[in-house]
Amino acid sequence: MHPNLVDQLRTFLAVAEAGTFSGAAETLGRAVSAVSYAVTNLEEAYGLKLFDRSGYKPQLTEEGRALLSDAEIVFRRLDRLNARVAAMTKGEDVDLPLAVDAGFSPKLLAASVSALLGESPHVNLRIRMMHEARILDEVLSGRARIGIVSLEAGLSGKQVDGRDLATHEMHTVAAPDHPLARFNAPFPLSALDDHSQIVVADAEAAAHGFDYRVHTTDVLIVDNAALKLELLKQGAGWAFALDHEVEGALADGSLRSLECSAVQHAGLHRFGAIWRVTTPPGRAATRLLDLISEEAGKAEKARHFAAS
Repeated sequence: MHPNLVDQLRTFLAVAEAGTFSGAAETLGRAVSAVSYAVTNLEEAYGLKLFDRSGYKPQLTEEGRALLSDAEIVFRRLDRLNARVAAMTKGEDVDLPLAVDAGFSPKLLAASVSALLGESPHVNLRIRMMHEARILDEVLSGRARIGIVSLEAGLSGKQVDGRDLATHEMHTVAAPDHPLARFNAPFPLSALDDHSQIVVADAEAAAHGFDYRVHTTDVLIVDNAALKLELLKQGAGWAFALDHEVEGALADGSLRSLECSAVQHAGLHRFGAIWRVTTPPGRAATRLLDLISEEAGKAEKARHFAAS
């Protein structure tokens, strides 16, 4: 690669954007002759004619238009490289691996991540969704910088700090033709014991037992929320489910909210962020957590508005 290639490409972009060599010269703070010389050298290096100079203003040729797209990509990458280097020299987040509870709202997470990358495109995010039982180990081992976890079952470990992030509304649900959905009045808690509860868990969680959210010993264990939803629709059991998991099914009638006298309101399910005490979140991580909290606040306001 010619040592002046980056400068020549930058000059080429300036001419294409300004529409004239004089305009590019003004933008770059150079003489018109220097701008023309740089573009001519670029054309000779590639053996292409990038501008048609026969008219009043230089016009991009077909080859010039093709090269323009590639040059813009090159400079986007260079801008990202420079931003990453600047962030590293300031001790800011560049690589940000996340371990996220599989029950956390993908829509909420995606909106927050998109907003962060719009502000800080140099951040290299790696997001893995997993069962909550694994997240503490991911954070303590350093494989994840931040963990997003359920706060309902509590956390063991004195080596982490954290903060609240979001709440998700909970529902008790089953298919419309499930026996529990046929009750005309709220049924007693004991009725849940007569039917399978569908629970998302990995092998580690199942091996160590369940927390209070698993109500009955007749448990159908699956390892992902999508299968849980389909089993619920087919009447294979009932479940506690987060709003984002079942809102579509409740809206189209393929699932119904259950009325249990002892679980009249399934309540709100809290999520929080955790990190090692020795590696607190930097600017990008803190900004991402703030964005998640902001998006969660919007969702909660919308929920209250819909309920009113």
